[in-house]
Amino acid sequence: MSPTAAVHEGSGLVVLSTGDVRVPVHPENVDNRGPLRTDQTYQAPTGTTDLREAIARGRVDPGQVLVAPGARLAIHAVLSTLLDANAEVLLPTPYWASYPELIKRSGGRTVAMPARVGDGRIDVDVLEGHRTPRTRVLVVNSPRNPDGAVTPAEDLAAAAAWADKHGIVMLCDEVYRDVACTAAPAPSILDVFPQLPDHCVVVDGLSKSHALAGLRVGWAITAGSLTSRVAAVASHLLGGTSTAVQSIAAKVLEDGEDLRAGLGKVLADQLALAQPHLDRLPGVSCPAPGGGIFLFPDLNGWLAEHAPEPARRDLAGWLRDGHRVSVVDGAAFGAPGHIRLSFALPAEQLDEGLTRLSAALTATK
Repeated sequence: MSPTAAVHEGSGLVVLSTGDVRVPVHPENVDNRGPLRTDQTYQAPTGTTDLREAIARGRVDPGQVLVAPGARLAIHAVLSTLLDANAEVLLPTPYWASYPELIKRSGGRTVAMPARVGDGRIDVDVLEGHRTPRTRVLVVNSPRNPDGAVTPAEDLAAAAAWADKHGIVMLCDEVYRDVACTAAPAPSILDVFPQLPDHCVVVDGLSKSHALAGLRVGWAITAGSLTSRVAAVASHLLGGTSTAVQSIAAKVLEDGEDLRAGLGKVLADQLALAQPHLDRLPGVSCPAPGGGIFLFPDLNGWLAEHAPEPARRDLAGWLRDGHRVSVVDGAAFGAPGHIRLSFALPAEQLDEGLTRLSAALTATK
């Protein structure tokens, strides 16, 4: 089982490794209707009209929206359209652990660009230093999984200009943008330009912002000739997204703003609970996230000065087996010596997990 999907992995284990929102914000029965059996013909592979209009919200033409069974498949459809065996994708580190695999399965190669944890700034000189004639895509994930780093609007604009100059597509992964756990949302590329540039793509979904990861609905917004190209690939790769799922998603976007705002308040409280636990640990540093649902503490100082040998060999395994708390090893995100933990959990579970983590990291060798 994926550690990000785990609820429990054995008796007494406290799981902080989940990748979805586990805060109970939905009523038990959102809709009492049975399955819709009279409306199950094939839909357009790009999505139903109602949902595409709800996603567009007047910011873009609904025809620019591609609905997919989850944001990762929307990403896969875009990358499969753009990449071939010689293509390279620039990916700032740390990165979502699935990106290298999605890039590989779309036919391309990952070029990881080292960046500072907790800092979402983009330096065009760094981009240029990693560019080759084979560079096809730049991924900008803001707020970023795993560390919640946010890219400022001026950096989005500069990166987009650089990408346009060199014929590179900028894929803006905004899945965590509408998780309102901070005062202001991260800037969107849709805020930077009056119209989405032809070489930019926006990816988003309901998994995080509305705590609906199990619904499996995401989307990509494209412009220009890329729209028809991605739609053509999606018709073969995806086929389409469940009509029932799209119906629920359209309804959520229509009247789910109160839920999203309420979730944001809960997550802000959870972040305020979690951050002090980490700030007082010796040899541990943890920048406050600008958005998202994760904390990504740097334990390299602790590992060098305080850690027992088993923790140095397998940090996440040592915490899981010896202290009964589950986190994700930062090596999965290109940042060894870090761990990723979620604060989008029930308060009791989060507090107990952080207590166990703190005890593990303050114990003597």
